[in-house]
Amino acid sequence: MDAALVAFGHQLFDRETLQSIADGSGVTVQTVIRRFGSKDGLFQALVERERPRIVAAREVAEDAGLPAALEALLNHYEEDGDMVLNFLAQEHLLEHVGVVVEYGRHVHREWVERHCRILLAGTTGAERQRLLHAAIVATDLSTWKLLRRDLGLQPAEVMAVMNKILNSLKGDK
Repeated sequence: MDAALVAFGHQLFDRETLQSIADGSGVTVQTVIRRFGSKDGLFQALVERERPRIVAAREVAEDAGLPAALEALLNHYEEDGDMVLNFLAQEHLLEHVGVVVEYGRHVHREWVERHCRILLAGTTGAERQRLLHAAIVATDLSTWKLLRRDLGLQPAEVMAVMNKILNSLKGDK
């Protein structure tokens, strides 16, 4: 599973082979097939293993506040962001990858609704949806990628920029 995580997280799914994953694990292809049935089966088992870890990595206590929640989110991006970006690049090519990516969007939306509730408080209807969408964009992996990978900002500066964006939304109420 660890070799599959590295493989699927850094290579296009169609380009990865069971042989290379088996080699990375120190087992035979037959062992991988016996355990998971196929490359798709291995991918699904990996998703099931990693999903709770990823959700837990983003979480903090309800009363921890947005800065602590944002720090946990950015730590998750630092650890898993490049892997998720690889999946995003394949979401329209492979249905099973698209399902995983869509689940990730759902998890992120719930994270924003939970940890940005003070920002969203007192808003309803279209106004609430606009603020929610703005907060989703402000904290999205693609925003992290732009700031961290494309602009080369250090993690503390990414945090400061995302906080600035979120705080500026308070004035939009």
